[in-house]
Amino acid sequence: MGAHAIDMGNSCAIIDISAEVDPKTGAPKKTAPALLTAVAKVSGVVNPKWTVSRAGDSLGYTPTPTDSSNLRVQFQANEPGSWTFVVSFDKGPCMGVQSYTLGNPTGNKVLYRLRALPPESKGLPLTDTALTLIGGTPLVQNIALQMGTSIQRQLTTGGVGTPGEVRLIADVGPDAVTTTNSLGTFTVAVQGSGMYTPLLIPQATTLAPHLGAKQQGAVLATADFDVGAGATVTGSVTDPGAAALAGVRAVLRAGVLPSGAGTSNAGGGFTLHAEAASYTLSFGSDQWPQGTLANVNVPGGGTSIAIQYTIARVAVGGTVVASDGTTPVPGARVSVRSRPLGTVATVAVGAGGATAVGGRVARVVTSDNAGALPAMQLPLGTYDLLIEPPFASADGLTAQTLVVAGPMTWNLQAEPPVMLAGKIIGDHGQAVPNARVTAVELVGLGAAPSTVSDANGNYSIAKVDRGAPVVLLVEPDAAAKQAGTRMLLAAGTTSADVVLGPGLLVTGTVLNGTQAVPAVTVQALCWSCASATPLAESITDGSGVFFIYLPDPGDVIPDGGTD
Repeated sequence: MGAHAIDMGNSCAIIDISAEVDPKTGAPKKTAPALLTAVAKVSGVVNPKWTVSRAGDSLGYTPTPTDSSNLRVQFQANEPGSWTFVVSFDKGPCMGVQSYTLGNPTGNKVLYRLRALPPESKGLPLTDTALTLIGGTPLVQNIALQMGTSIQRQLTTGGVGTPGEVRLIADVGPDAVTTTNSLGTFTVAVQGSGMYTPLLIPQATTLAPHLGAKQQGAVLATADFDVGAGATVTGSVTDPGAAALAGVRAVLRAGVLPSGAGTSNAGGGFTLHAEAASYTLSFGSDQWPQGTLANVNVPGGGTSIAIQYTIARVAVGGTVVASDGTTPVPGARVSVRSRPLGTVATVAVGAGGATAVGGRVARVVTSDNAGALPAMQLPLGTYDLLIEPPFASADGLTAQTLVVAGPMTWNLQAEPPVMLAGKIIGDHGQAVPNARVTAVELVGLGAAPSTVSDANGNYSIAKVDRGAPVVLLVEPDAAAKQAGTRMLLAAGTTSADVVLGPGLLVTGTVLNGTQAVPAVTVQALCWSCASATPLAESITDGSGVFFIYLPDPGDVIPDGGTD
């Protein structure tokens, strides 16, 4: 099984572990129950002390010495799992650690894929590791990160380096994304056997983004990354009275391929560059609604786009106050989003006629020191508002729906958070203590308050924003032997019990060579169905360790009358 020791500067203790021989195979037993023997190989030992524990259990056991030196011990492991022996000393050699894994001969087997997604700053691609989970058997599975294939190239135009962004869009897993230096050179790591589609976005507005052909990661190491000017699209933006509008942003998108961005100047004009293709036009500003128009054809010779807003607007102001109804709240962030408004503008492309375009308002404003919102011009319609007081406020994110039927002043009152409480229940109706319960808010800035269930399985989270729907994430500890779960709760929910299924702990360390890597996302995916949706997810801690709870596959039910 090999050996492991923690070097503390002295001659280290090295542990060898062996199991009793399986009478059927003549080889060391790999399934429980089994008698395990551990031997420490050291010199200058004083008072060796042993413990043994199983992954997923909170208990530790003392093995039985079999000689006077106490360097040889035995332990009857009656349950499957990873059994770890630790030997330490009052003084002398350093501590030794080693594990032996026993399977469950009657356990169902389910194959998973553990996917490790390193932080982008590490410059490493995803790593997939096969994992076989056996019913009733917690598992220790380390993940060795792959270095991948290094792509060291240059973004160019006509053979001359140009700065920009390079995005290698992966068929499976995260994209490989990087920004070039001022000369266009870049380095990024990919999976050599993975398939990637290069998306090149030059910094210069006189160049057009380019979507390359899909290629294997290894082939990209010698590929060209070149962009050109593409086709020129000229545009104009006017208000309902045909006066020029400045500050309106316009962009074309064909799937993942964008054009260069354009913003209208004081004369209402803009220019952008795009490769010849059929696009969807998006336009809008903080002062005017956003609109979209599909099937905008850009030929190789370029085209023109004329945008004229047609929708009327009225003056809207407001103030944000605390839940007491009177105290102004400075620094509150208010997201203003309308329901669909119908026609907001007409758009003429090239020599074609004008087409009516629908749209909506989407903007964010902030209250001043007196709690007042900036003056706004908004079309008539129904608006959904999210009010987020500053961090120090006792009030929480608040949702409101208001109708603008004419000029008006909003009085936006924040509301205090709610308490979310309930019970975590196991697969046999038992209380599940020590489960981490987190309310991940789906709107706003993504608050995620959490707590731990008590001895009776009860939990309460005191400050959940009233206006935020949440995903309730439940992570039981290893001793519970239950699978974690997620539950979607509507905004304002105050009570939610959660029933878990039987589960097993899969834990391990993510390593880059011999170095543990923190902040790596580890996902468990179904192997046979090839789904990209994770069944469970964890993030490695400061020591590179992850904890995932997967459904227990259970035991095989033998046919009647068979051995």
